[in-house]
Amino acid sequence: MSDVLNHSLSQQEYNIHPGDALLDQVERIICVLFPRGMLAAGFSEHGDMLMIRYSDYKKELPTWIIDFYEHQFLNEDLLSAPNKVLAVYIATDKNLIVPDAIFQGSEANFWLSKIHFVETNDLVSEHYIRDDKAQYLYAWPTGVQNLISRYFQSATVIPFAAYQFYKPYQSKCLLQCCVTMDQVYATFYNNEALCWHQVFNYENAEDIAYHIKLLCKEHDIDPDKMSFQCTITNRSLSFVLSQLHQFFPRMKDGSSIGTTDKSWTGTIYLLQQLYSCAL
Repeated sequence: MSDVLNHSLSQQEYNIHPGDALLDQVERIICVLFPRGMLAAGFSEHGDMLMIRYSDYKKELPTWIIDFYEHQFLNEDLLSAPNKVLAVYIATDKNLIVPDAIFQGSEANFWLSKIHFVETNDLVSEHYIRDDKAQYLYAWPTGVQNLISRYFQSATVIPFAAYQFYKPYQSKCLLQCCVTMDQVYATFYNNEALCWHQVFNYENAEDIAYHIKLLCKEHDIDPDKMSFQCTITNRSLSFVLSQLHQFFPRMKDGSSIGTTDKSWTGTIYLLQQLYSCAL
């Protein structure tokens, strides 16, 4: 890994309790790859979350620097047993949902390139959203796909947003959001139907609140009567959840999860959902 990339690296870790033996208890691993970062979590054989590792690099550098991911795959102790990696989630804003009724696999690349810049070294993949009878198309770097094939041969590759489509009918009106270092992944169900999915950039919590308020206005929904779940990808974003609570007091963010470090609850809440989706 280059010196420039190495000097821009930021890392965080969480362990459910101290001790070297914790890694030996990990039986399943979930990994999420973001355009400038990686989140990984280890779970016991019973599905209890034991540890979290998060790394990213500065926004000033290009997205999807292959050396960064390979360095993480080779040097992160949590990933030292590749056969335990259950799933690798790919977070990308290049996506499109196409209903089964009009879907044609041969046209996937053409459709996606009409609304996103699909690079020549991008791979266009499909993920079936069973409950909504639709295909989720997403573009991601071929170089990243090659790394996953090399290091985690038994892992399933899943688009990051897929967890927001998994068992979605927890209420008739549900909004799910995940806040990353510079983007929000959001999905809205109304009357048990998928109405809206978007990945958007943000600068602060007010930007996120504006998008949500506008969504509610367009669908004639009272925000106070809507079920709203929000998660984060690392502990440094916990302040965003605190600020969003000022706009949406009933928002669920995992704060009820029992842990000594409450700044991690929003990420633990996310990882629990990703784990369930990957099984």
